[in-house]
Amino acid sequence: MACESCEAIFQENVVIKEENKELKERMKQVEEKNRELEAQLREIKSYIWKPEKRAEVPRKLGPPMNHEPHNRPPPKQVHRIVRLSLGKCPGCGGVLSAPVRTRKRYVEDIRPPEPLNTGYEIPYYWCTHCEKQVSPRPADAIPRCRFGMRLMLLVTFLRYGMLLPLNKIAKELEVVYGIGISEGCIVDSMTRFRECLGPEFAGIREGVKRLALSHMDWTGWRKGGKTVWLWDFIGEKTSLLLIRESRGKDVIYEALGTDYKGISVSDCMPTARYLPWRQQKCWVHFLRYTRNLDSEQGKLLHARLRNIYETARTGRASVPELLGMTDGLKAIGLTEKKCLSMLKRLDKYRDSLFTFVDDPGVPDNNNAAERGLRRSVVMRKITGGNRSDKGVRNHEVIMSVMQTWEKQGIDFFEKGMEIAQQNLR
Repeated sequence: MACESCEAIFQENVVIKEENKELKERMKQVEEKNRELEAQLREIKSYIWKPEKRAEVPRKLGPPMNHEPHNRPPPKQVHRIVRLSLGKCPGCGGVLSAPVRTRKRYVEDIRPPEPLNTGYEIPYYWCTHCEKQVSPRPADAIPRCRFGMRLMLLVTFLRYGMLLPLNKIAKELEVVYGIGISEGCIVDSMTRFRECLGPEFAGIREGVKRLALSHMDWTGWRKGGKTVWLWDFIGEKTSLLLIRESRGKDVIYEALGTDYKGISVSDCMPTARYLPWRQQKCWVHFLRYTRNLDSEQGKLLHARLRNIYETARTGRASVPELLGMTDGLKAIGLTEKKCLSMLKRLDKYRDSLFTFVDDPGVPDNNNAAERGLRRSVVMRKITGGNRSDKGVRNHEVIMSVMQTWEKQGIDFFEKGMEIAQQNLR
């Protein structure tokens, strides 16, 4: 019995030794994997910006001590001078001496707004040559309308510059200026002004086709309760907006032409993939997509992609080298669906990833087109879009001209009055 017990113990000891050996092998593999993960983590952390530690005593808000004052400069034009005086002391009522010093103070205010009603006495003359009656036309009046051109410009600016809905424009005119006006009359005034801007809008459309660099993007729009698409084509001094029912490349060809000679910047819209000219894709969209990936593979992909982007921006590598680094992302063993989707997207648009490296004047982002749509997007949230083709036409023409004038530093009211007087006569 003793021998059998010893034999059982011996066999159990052999099994325990084998299990111990196997566990040591597994532990060794785990430690090697842990070292690899720690190396990857250190690499990822090296790409991440680390904010400086805040001081224990926070810095005092505001400008530093003994700084130069930032006072508002005196107005260039002073409309009236008011001289103040005192007959007795406001504190005790005592007798005062002659003024010992004088200081100047400027106050900028507004006059109480009120409507300016003008009555024209229009004489009629007989022309012996034309054999008909002729008469002079008022310089600032709209034909067959009780409202003047300045009011037309004001409601247009409130609508497309301040993004106010029609009911609030009518309310403001009633409360501030004492002018009662219906929403329909406001739309009619803006339509008249849009008709005056026809040549300006045509010039913008022709100018976009000659741009050396154009940004383009689109967003949803509403017309009569249906979804359409608002496109923008942005240059340095030009802004063109078009509202169409299509998201296809036919809109791009309509705006830029089929023989466009410049470079276009856009995000990864499918309609822009096969355009016959050079393109640059927006890196902000790539990095934003990978930054939102929470997995370890997603963080690794974002870090590697960020490193490629920073290398391209600093000019430390050529385009073939950068493309080689981008293609090398396939070899890091990514298996997650979203990561593979990004790799597929980079491969699809690889010819448009680094145009900005060869042409320093080309930006690596499409922020200009995003900013070009921002005002319209805010207006869409407030007003819900347009109800009719007239409203759609008003929006794309007036907003295009207004944003183009802003880029060119042209005063809306001065230029608008000049155009209105030329066309509404």
